[in-house]
Amino acid sequence: FRNDIIIRGGAPSENKFYLEDIEIPTINHFSTQGATGGPVGMINVDFIREVDFLSGAFPANRANALSSIMDIKLIDGRDDRPGGTFTIGASEVAAAFETPLKDKGNLIFAARTSYLQLLFKALKLPFLPTYNDFQFKTKLRLNDKNELTILGLGAIDLMKLNKDANETEEQRYILGYLPDNDQWNYTFGIRHKLYLNNSYWTFVASRSMLNNRVQKYEGNNDNSESNLKYRTVSQESDNKFRAENTTRIKGWKYTLGLGGEISKYTNNTYRKIYLPGGNTDSFNANAKLLFGKYNAFGQVSKSFVNSRLNLSLGLRLDGASYNKKMANPFRQLSPNFSLSFDITEQFSLSFNTGIYYQLPSYTLMGYEDENENRVNQNRLDYINNKQVVLGFAYTTKKNSKVSVEGFFKHYSNYPFLL
Repeated sequence: FRNDIIIRGGAPSENKFYLEDIEIPTINHFSTQGATGGPVGMINVDFIREVDFLSGAFPANRANALSSIMDIKLIDGRDDRPGGTFTIGASEVAAAFETPLKDKGNLIFAARTSYLQLLFKALKLPFLPTYNDFQFKTKLRLNDKNELTILGLGAIDLMKLNKDANETEEQRYILGYLPDNDQWNYTFGIRHKLYLNNSYWTFVASRSMLNNRVQKYEGNNDNSESNLKYRTVSQESDNKFRAENTTRIKGWKYTLGLGGEISKYTNNTYRKIYLPGGNTDSFNANAKLLFGKYNAFGQVSKSFVNSRLNLSLGLRLDGASYNKKMANPFRQLSPNFSLSFDITEQFSLSFNTGIYYQLPSYTLMGYEDENENRVNQNRLDYINNKQVVLGFAYTTKKNSKVSVEGFFKHYSNYPFLL
């Protein structure tokens, strides 16, 4: 019941998703904290115009990924008149709306709520999931040289126990171990594009937040806190800014930019410990992590041989104030190179190689023991992936493509629990 994406053996947490140049950390309902998967997608697929999927040769302005980058572009709203749709599905009801905003731009908006919990209750399943989400995009043309895109995406997910479904041994087993889970998340971002004569600037600011609450009571009796077996309330938030300039001069394309982030992670955990003789003790830990990230990047590309040969070279620096090792951005120097050559109109060759870095999950970086010692701080480092890819592609005359690729990936500094 999950849609984790695994690319070339990498973990689901190694993929990054961008919506209109804005990074979206969470794209699934009931997501696993520290990863990206979940049982139901959040993005309204009717709003998707195109998707660029990269399993290698990541551009230098895309950060913190080891296996893939998915760059999603949305449609623009209608410019002539308002319109909308209303949908009833097997497990959800949804509505979408789009409208022009006078002569300045347009707006698209969608909201969805599930009634899966009603179906599960009728089937006497011991768990009742409910998911809700919203999504909007507005595009404003301020003048001939300035364009503003405002984007929002969020979800509220609830997983409750159906205590009445306890007639069979299987139902009672599931009720015995499955916790209650409440989760919400959102991303809100703004992209400003400033067009000049032979270049343009892109400014992106965004805030993302995830709140995850998991708890379990003895006998599922939540009438008294004395019955609490464990509870975890965890939050992650990221405030990001990126500025980049793209210039075209005599067939050359240059992209230069820099960015910064402020990230916060908190975790409050209680767990009851059962001792011999029927006695109990408890474990309490309250973790809080606040740190900054910073980066700079550049990319240059050009086509040769009547646009049959395309070359691209990029370089990126990343740093974080988490510890001394991560603070030096030159330790995270990320070069990348890609080549593509059209041998014939239908047959092409591609090659790319690069070194990529990604931070470990906040659940690892922020973990503290009961004495508030951040036990992983001096042990963790950026995860490193050196990658080489060689491939051939054949494009048929009926708009389909067949490709064959070979790749080599070498990981370093991957955290393991020993």
